[in-house]
Amino acid sequence: MGIREASEVPTPCVALENGECDVSVYESIDSTAAIGGQKKKKKKIGLATFATGIIHGLQPDALLMVLPALALPSRWAGAAFLVMFLVGTVVAMGSYTVFLGSCSEALKDRVPRITEKLTWASSLVAIGLGFAILVSQLFGYSLY
Repeated sequence: MGIREASEVPTPCVALENGECDVSVYESIDSTAAIGGQKKKKKKIGLATFATGIIHGLQPDALLMVLPALALPSRWAGAAFLVMFLVGTVVAMGSYTVFLGSCSEALKDRVPRITEKLTWASSLVAIGLGFAILVSQLFGYSLY
């Protein structure tokens, strides 16, 4: 999915007289247009990306984290534990996402197309790791 999303990103550039494409010219034009009052278009999060997050959140191993709620003395204490666990998890994941997003935006200003390259690299690592885990099982060896 990541490779598909990275491949769909159009390459913004300005055609030069010799037929080449210059990305830096487009970025300088885009930054001056943004200063002039026009806002940049934000990338929308795809439904597949959102669904992947939901499916990962429904993993059964998360039950071990909320199991202490059953050992608390009252239902109110258990409910309070679950609510605070939810709030803490959402705040932690949200702040981590903001941190990664701001670092990626700052890096994108210095290195054009870095997000597409990072998406390709992380997708290839994920595919390679998944393939290695499947193949290792055939030989009776566990990587995890």
